[in-house]
Amino acid sequence: MLAFIAQQIFSETRFGAPVQLLALQLIPLLIFLPGVARDNLRSFIWLSFVQLAYFVSAVLALFAQPSDLISIAGVILIVLLFTVTALYVRFRGREQRGSETQSAIKKEDP
Repeated sequence: MLAFIAQQIFSETRFGAPVQLLALQLIPLLIFLPGVARDNLRSFIWLSFVQLAYFVSAVLALFAQPSDLISIAGVILIVLLFTVTALYVRFRGREQRGSETQSAIKKEDP
């Protein structure tokens, strides 16, 4: 996630974008950092929804400048981030459901 944030910063600053635009672009990602750090599964799920908007933006930038390495890196990083987030949600959700099932079974045993 930090690599994608760094790519976004570099991509915007090389064209002389104002700091306000950069902040507006990064705030949606930074909102989820505390939840991700606390291992909150709901934060990961919402982060994956937000990543789809960044994917659309990265693909548009890539089509505008197909030979730009920064745009290529942006698409690769957002696809990688989305894939890792989706897999984490899937396996962590299974793990949490499994532990809840084990707790329920232990409570039923007299």
